[in-house]
Amino acid sequence: MMNFCSSLVHEINFEPTAAQPCCDVHGVEVPRFPFTGGRLDMAAYAAHIEKTFQRLHAEGDRLCRNCPELREIQDNRIENVRILFQAVSINMHRHQCNCKCVYCDLWRGKGGGYPILPVLQSLHEQHVLHPRCLFSWGGGEPSILRDFEDASLWIKEHGWWQYVHTSCLRFSPAIAALLRDGCGGVNVSLDSGSPAGYERVKGLNGFARVCENLERYMASALMTDNVHLKYIVFELNNSPAEIRAFLALCSQLGVSNVQYSLNFQELNGAGPSQKTLLGAAFFQILATEMNMKCSPSFIPPKWQRAIDELRAEYFPA
Repeated sequence: MMNFCSSLVHEINFEPTAAQPCCDVHGVEVPRFPFTGGRLDMAAYAAHIEKTFQRLHAEGDRLCRNCPELREIQDNRIENVRILFQAVSINMHRHQCNCKCVYCDLWRGKGGGYPILPVLQSLHEQHVLHPRCLFSWGGGEPSILRDFEDASLWIKEHGWWQYVHTSCLRFSPAIAALLRDGCGGVNVSLDSGSPAGYERVKGLNGFARVCENLERYMASALMTDNVHLKYIVFELNNSPAEIRAFLALCSQLGVSNVQYSLNFQELNGAGPSQKTLLGAAFFQILATEMNMKCSPSFIPPKWQRAIDELRAEYFPA
């Protein structure tokens, strides 16, 4: 038996100085392949993944240790594994952002990333993109990239689905086109329901602009379910009043697909407070009562169980 993670061969994430199978959301050491743009040499990357398999099997090596995504499989199954990316995450612009969220320090960093279109074209030329590959734009802020519009259009022309995480402070014709043609979705982490709440969490005065752009995206969307609004519940916004205002705004905009999440800084530290967990439970029950599609976003099972238990205790059916 040996440790295995399907992300090693089916997913790739482009960071400012490396290509790797995943985002480091669990606070563990992840496999990093040095890369700063241009053509990704898939032969060299495959050799890197092969060494990663060896390290996962080595005694005492800390690579990926305690990651909940690791699974044990038979050694002989590795021989039949082929690198074919079913998901591509675009994050090489992590330090390029037009927002100043208090729960994120990346916008304080430096580095312009690199053009992503040549990278994606090199993957296509080397036949390592699955026909139903999903492209996820993170960051940073994708819409401010010089080649976002061109790269998004190139992906769209090849028939791949795109999911764009955006602050929504800038209106993007490419995002509007994805929504209009029903071949992509957008995720906006609004984290507030009022101008004051927005400025407190996001670090700037942009609530009205975001709401205006959301209205334009909703008007463009072939399927409004492809517009998702997210609320990261933590100490600065876990009040029932702010959560209620957020969901009322969603209803006003016609958004019926909402997500709740927790602050990674808190998750990787002492953990979320009881008030934050109760806020997430309140979010869950109120969104359900308002007939919205409500789902958690990257919440570890331990904390989701705590949220569900609080919901059952304080908001029984």
